[in-house]
Amino acid sequence: MLLLVITLGAMSSGQSVTLVLQEDISSKLPTGTAFTAKDSAGKMYHGHVVTHPARRFLRRGTMSLVFDEPVSPVTKDSEGVFRAGNKMRLVKLGGSLAAAKLADDAVDTSIGATKARYVGLAAGVALMVLQKGGEAKLHKGDTIEVAPKRTSTADVAGTP
Repeated sequence: MLLLVITLGAMSSGQSVTLVLQEDISSKLPTGTAFTAKDSAGKMYHGHVVTHPARRFLRRGTMSLVFDEPVSPVTKDSEGVFRAGNKMRLVKLGGSLAAAKLADDAVDTSIGATKARYVGLAAGVALMVLQKGGEAKLHKGDTIEVAPKRTSTADVAGTP
């Protein structure tokens, strides 16, 4: 009987739990902004975000959710980081290249084909440098999978 209780406890501690966010979270927020999430049983989980906003050169924003409870988010990234998608970044890159081609064609007849290539190159580079990447966003009501953190024997009190 005791063995059955121990094995059931071990299985439940290794399973993931689905949480529902109670507010919007973005990588634009300052690091340390508090958030809450609720599981299906109604238990509230509290934590804060660690953010890195989007930067120039189309670098995308990232954020990590740090919970006060001993759980960590399960994401595609092994470190539990949420990143902005690549779709908007690719659209912005394509738009920059299209604008460079339009700038090239606009001045092609007036200054010559060779010099027009430099104008197009300058326009494309300027647009790529000045545009920011996408921000990582999670909206109110989005679900997050969390798993219990593993504790090492050094973390457990009373063990050598």
